[in-house]
Amino acid sequence: MGFSIGHQLRLTLFGESHGPAIGFVLDGLPAGLKISKEETAAWMERRRPAQSIFTTQRRERDDVIFLSGLREDHTNGGAVSGVIYNQDVISKHYDEIRDNPRPGHGDLTMFLKYGEWRPYEGGGFLSGRMTAPIVAAGSICLQVLNRAGIEIVSWIEQIGEVRCDHGPPQGQDGAYAFDTRMPDGECDARASLLLRDTLSEGDSLGARIATEVRGVPAGVGDPIFDSVEGEIARFMFSIPGLKGIEFGRGFGFAGSKGSEVVDEIFLEDGIFRTRSNNNGGILGGITNGMPIRFDVVMKPTSSIRKPLRTVNLKTGEEKTLRVVGRHDPCIGIRAVPVVQTATAIVLLDILLRDLGPGFLRALEEGHEEPED
Repeated sequence: MGFSIGHQLRLTLFGESHGPAIGFVLDGLPAGLKISKEETAAWMERRRPAQSIFTTQRRERDDVIFLSGLREDHTNGGAVSGVIYNQDVISKHYDEIRDNPRPGHGDLTMFLKYGEWRPYEGGGFLSGRMTAPIVAAGSICLQVLNRAGIEIVSWIEQIGEVRCDHGPPQGQDGAYAFDTRMPDGECDARASLLLRDTLSEGDSLGARIATEVRGVPAGVGDPIFDSVEGEIARFMFSIPGLKGIEFGRGFGFAGSKGSEVVDEIFLEDGIFRTRSNNNGGILGGITNGMPIRFDVVMKPTSSIRKPLRTVNLKTGEEKTLRVVGRHDPCIGIRAVPVVQTATAIVLLDILLRDLGPGFLRALEEGHEEPED
């Protein structure tokens, strides 16, 4: 079962969408790292459901109860673990899908692998609910990286036919001032109108999420099978509904000439830079000191109010299914903090593996804020 990921820093998730609780165990953090529970709560709030009409109306507080690994707001060298209790569960909404798998979900594949014992209510451990402990664990890693001078910014570039080329927002929380997570007032208004129309039709929309990482040292990562792109992509595909990823110009390279996209090199104050960043800050699987840039694609929510054709698992007969329950019209909106904090988990793991825990101390000392 694939509930754990990581090398030097190991994350394990547990729980199910409609079980008593979900949670995480994060093993491998050095002792003495300052962790703010208030910052974790702020990141949980950014992912929390029922914030607007554009997110599921399942109402969960998503309070993280830390069980181990912290002492006086610092890591103690042991595994940091936390639990999030499920409070707003309506399992009767899923009675019909026990024998009638929802198209576009993992219902059928879970049945084919686990049979009658599968946790079908709310999608079980395949649910987007499992991204809550990812955000909780990732918020810890993000705090550590921030204190080492590394910043991760994520935002939505596209929802349906509305595309925003505004570029990254100011600061890590810049996108969250907008309901659609598009950091531009005009784009946000257009996407909001499109979402309202789509919601009234009982349909859903896909999204493209952009991420930019600044401050990662050059020379981090390994070639071939342990590339930075590969490590990031592996974690990204654990996010439910995420179906594609590209780094830098990505699939745009197919329609380009080499002369148009080569990242030429120059020296600035003794540091190697490139005049463009078409490769997204990674070459040969190793960081080159430029910002890491990648985009992911979230598919439209499969749970829609339109009738869908499926097959009854017991009778083998085709039937029409009408999905009930509370679902996001665009899962990309709440996926933004998931992508952002998941990136932090991956990069902290890579940095600890490549440079060892001592690099955190050195970087933190170089980025200490002056006292008043």
